[in-house]
Amino acid sequence: MKSVQDFDPSGFRAAYEGRGLTQAEVAEAIGVTVGTVGRWVRGKGAPSPRLFAALVEQLGLPRSEMLAPLAPNADLAALRTRAGLRQEDVAERLGVQASDVSEMELGAGRMRDEWAVTLIALYGVPLDRLVRAGEVADERWRAAIDSKRRQMS
Repeated sequence: MKSVQDFDPSGFRAAYEGRGLTQAEVAEAIGVTVGTVGRWVRGKGAPSPRLFAALVEQLGLPRSEMLAPLAPNADLAALRTRAGLRQEDVAERLGVQASDVSEMELGAGRMRDEWAVTLIALYGVPLDRLVRAGEVADERWRAAIDSKRRQMS
């Protein structure tokens, strides 16, 4: 499972400590080991979208405090994981299969216009940011295809 790509370990630590919580309390609240929370704090890993959502919902830790600023080249998968969502969650809200979301994130499938309003709300980004993330995915897919073509030539 993909981790939240731009998880900020120092921001995470400041967020839970600022609320008077210990690593043990954080771990117990979201059902992971203290070692797991410690690895996140040391930057040796990051929570999955599901666990990130639990940090936000169950502990009331602000999402914005636990994330690095959004990179200009953030793709659709980055927007999804920042929102604490799995592909299955997004697919359910869009009324499609998880494979449709996967293809969209890989750039192999297009983002449908009718999905934009839902994705903007789910990911908490403006339309121009959503469109740019889709373009990044498309560019990466095209680059991968071009690379394979060159290898076959």
